[in-house]
Parts: sequence; C-alpha cells; structure tokens
Amino acid sequence: MNDTGGRQGSAAASGNDVAPADGPGRMAELAVVLVGALVVLSTAVIAPALPAIGAYFSEDPRTETLVPMLVTMPALVIGIAAPFAGYVLDRFGRYAAVLTALVSFIIFGVAGAFATNLDMLLWSRAGLGLCVAFLMAGFTSLVGDLFAPKARAAVLGRQASLNAIMALIMTMLGGILTEWDWRGMFLVYLIAVPLVFLFVRHVPRKPARRPSRQGDDRIAPASGGSWLLVAAIYLLAVLAMVFSMLVPTRTPFLMQAQYGGTAFIIAFAMSVFTFGMFPTAALFARLRRIFSAPILFTFGFAALGAGFALQGVASNLTLLIVGMGISGAGFGCIMPNLNTSLLAAAPAHLRGRLAGGLVSAIFMGQFFSPIFSQPLVQRYDIQTSFVISAILAGIVAIACLLPTLRRKRRRA
Repeated sequence: MNDTGGRQGSAAASGNDVAPADGPGRMAELAVVLVGALVVLSTAVIAPALPAIGAYFSEDPRTETLVPMLVTMPALVIGIAAPFAGYVLDRFGRYAAVLTALVSFIIFGVAGAFATNLDMLLWSRAGLGLCVAFLMAGFTSLVGDLFAPKARAAVLGRQASLNAIMALIMTMLGGILTEWDWRGMFLVYLIAVPLVFLFVRHVPRKPARRPSRQGDDRIAPASGGSWLLVAAIYLLAVLAMVFSMLVPTRTPFLMQAQYGGTAFIIAFAMSVFTFGMFPTAALFARLRRIFSAPILFTFGFAALGAGFALQGVASNLTLLIVGMGISGAGFGCIMPNLNTSLLAAAPAHLRGRLAGGLVSAIFMGQFFSPIFSQPLVQRYDIQTSFVISAILAGIVAIACLLPTLRRKRRRA
C-alpha cells in the first residue's frame, strides 16, 4: 500500500474537505483515474457491434427494440443503483466496495461473449451496470478523499482525457473484434484485469481524514454549494447524456443505411467523437482557472449543439464525422465540470451519496436518450433528430449563461 496514504494535509476553507494536501502518489492517482475511465466500456464501446448483434438475433421479434438497449441497459441499472452505491460507500468505506465492483466488472463484461439469446445479453449488461454504479460513485468519492481541492480539476481533467483515449482504443478494438465475430467485442473487458492489481498495490485502504467542523447533513454555504446548486448539476448531467447518447445509439444505423458503413468504419467514427473530448478535457484544469463553471457549461452545450447541427445537415460521411468531433469537444468540457462543481458543493461525509446522485443522473440521462430520440426518428429521420437536438442544446447553453449575465448586470 502506498505509504503516502497516511499523510494528512490542510482542509478546505469550509472545514468539510479532508483530502491530504500532497495527494496519495502518482501510481495511486493512475489507479483511481483508470477506475473512472472504465465507464467508457459500459456503453458506447458496444456500438460498432449493434448491427451484427441485430442480424444474429434477427429472428427475435424484439430485436429492433432490445438491441439499442444493449447500449443503455447499463445506464438504467446505474441510474437506479448509484444512490444506493453512494450510501454504501459513505457507510462502509470506499476501498472494499470499489475493489469488489472492479472484479465483478470484468466478470459481467466478458459474460456477454457467452450469451445465447438477447435476454442473457441484457442481463449481463445489467450486471455490468451495477458494477459501474459503484465504480463511478467510488471514483468521484476517492478523488474527494485523496486530493486537495486545487488538485481535483487536474485529476478529473486527466480522467476525462483518458476516457477519450481509452474509448478511442477500445472502440476501434471492439470494431476489429466485431469484424471477426460480434462476441469477440466483449473480450475488451479483460483490459481491466491489470487494474485490479494496480488498485490493490497502490490505493490507500484508509485515506487520511480529519473530522469535519460541520456535523450535520447540510451542504455548507462556505463551500460554495447549496441544494439548489446540486439539483442544477444533476439536471445538466441528465441533459448532457440525453444529447450525447444520440451519437452511439443513432449514428451507427445512419452510417450503415446511408453510407454503407462497416463495423470498422462505424468504430472509427465513434472514436472521433470520443477523441474530440481529449483537447478540452486535457486543458480543463487550465480552463477552470480562467473561466467559471457556468461559462464552461455554456461552451460545452454550445459545442455539443454545433456538432449536432453539422451532423444533421451533413451531405457526406466526412462532414458527419467532423460534426461528431465537435460534439465530442463540448462533451469533454461538460463532464469534468460536473464533477468539480459537485465536489465543490459536497461535504466529506456526504461525498459518496452526492456522487452517487450525480452518477444516477448521468446514466438515467443515457437510458432515456433513445426514448427521447425515437419519436423524432419515427416522425422525421435520424439527421433531422440531430438538428432538433442541436436547437435544444443551444437553449440549454443560453440558460447556463444567464447567471453570469445577471451578475454582470448587478455589478454594472
């Protein structure tokens, strides 16, 4: 175990933060960041295999409905289970829960390769979702436990950047394996095996803590938080995921029908969206020092909408993929901003539960994304649904900008 795990640094000004000022060490940070990056393996990485899975189970009359749910089923389970996971993390400790979820994540992920029908496949995806609920709430909680407030934006930016890199590699690998056999895609979950050993070796079992000066369950105004702020963060998380999941759930079918896209081409296009996250995520710590959270939310939703608009009017595959990259850049700014905003508001003793709430909001948004888009696709078409989504994302961007404009008006 890392010997820096017992160090204790200064608390945040509010008295609610107990993270050591010097952090837990590079290898522990890497392990925690990798745990957070596993989320990309729960949803979009399966997208290139959807047409092949649909063809394999074509005799099942439920195929058209159930195959897209292979992407979103983990999201539904995560959305339901994450608050419970947050309670367990606060009540019984982060380390054991995260380690157990990490091992189970590998088992349920690989289990998809052995499914003989859609029901078995959906159940394996549901089990994967339960594991991710603990991993994601545990990741955010561990960042709060182990890192001082000034270091968190950098850590979360690295995690979002790694998400983009891992999604790029894993989606491409999934596409290659799908060309061989759709079952091969599920072997990508074995990538988490070395992480188990890294986590056990380097992450402190009991991070240094000191009692908070505030013993109740309210969010401290001194920490810049309020219950209204938390609710707003949750709402933005839902909206971000409803919009962003249009890419993995609708674009593969658009590319196959309109451009004759193979599994490899679809995987490449999906990787452009996720790789588009990399620049904004990598620069997030620097951007957060310059701009406020509402400004970054404004930029994120505006870029998401701009990319959707381009995808909606694209006349060729190249423009469609460029639009996906622009949308990815917006998403890469939104995600770390959600986590840093929540950690700024959350006292240490509620960190797991509030992180669980954020994870729930994120993945409920993922689950409801196809429900939001299906009526648009049925009434119009997939590209028109992107145009409508672009308009709605633009409205959200304007709403995020309003608090900043009001403050400027008061100062004038």
